[in-house]
Amino acid sequence: AWGPVSEPCPVQLGPGLPDGPPPGGEEQAAGVYHRESRKGRYQLTYKEAKAVCKYEGGTLATYDQLEAARQIGLHVCAAGWYDKGRVGYPIVKAGANCGFGRVGIINYGYRLNKSERWDVYCYNPNSKECGGTLTDQQRIIQSPGYPEEYQDEQICYWHIRVRYGQRIRLHFLEFDVEEDTACLSDFLEIYDSYDDITGFAGRYCGDYLPDDLISTGNVMTLKFLSDASVVAGGFQMEYIAVNSSLLHFQNDTSCCFT
Repeated sequence: AWGPVSEPCPVQLGPGLPDGPPPGGEEQAAGVYHRESRKGRYQLTYKEAKAVCKYEGGTLATYDQLEAARQIGLHVCAAGWYDKGRVGYPIVKAGANCGFGRVGIINYGYRLNKSERWDVYCYNPNSKECGGTLTDQQRIIQSPGYPEEYQDEQICYWHIRVRYGQRIRLHFLEFDVEEDTACLSDFLEIYDSYDDITGFAGRYCGDYLPDDLISTGNVMTLKFLSDASVVAGGFQMEYIAVNSSLLHFQNDTSCCFT
């Protein structure tokens, strides 16, 4: 599926990031997923957060469910409501910009003011596939509903984690996302990191097929967002884990198999 080694070389993401923890064996993060308001980050009151989960057929995640998801790789640098009016977020790898240097559930505790605005962590083991924690060595990723058009008002995160010493090669097969000048309506963002806080690598829309990308470490995050109007055909891509020893880089801008 990846073609001969004589094909044009993919872009290398950079700068390099340290390897993360070894992946678990689960494809989804134990039914737990993160949601933010379609208005942006930290816009949901407790009542609104419960309504978001209920609308998708789920409930607010419990502490134990959130921790179980973290144990198999769920890492989101965004505080959100979970059950009983608590706020927190799951951290797999400590970092300077997230988690106060700690690993685990970063817990803000019970919030007396339920009008505070945060994101939300929902639980629904039967939810439709819209993001997830992916640890396979090779996997197809598709927009929700593909090959049909995606729906309005979607927010999906895919967190890819492979083994120590490996990198992630992302290859686009199909791409058709509503186009506008600055990709502000519908877009796919790619981050060379555990989350969408650091390692921004690009934002994509339109029907131009993006070049292949290779991570600098063993993690990558994809974020897809669609607004309330105009949809398109969606996207399909494939990632594959490759050993760093099989790659060589030229001027930090391209990469080929040796």
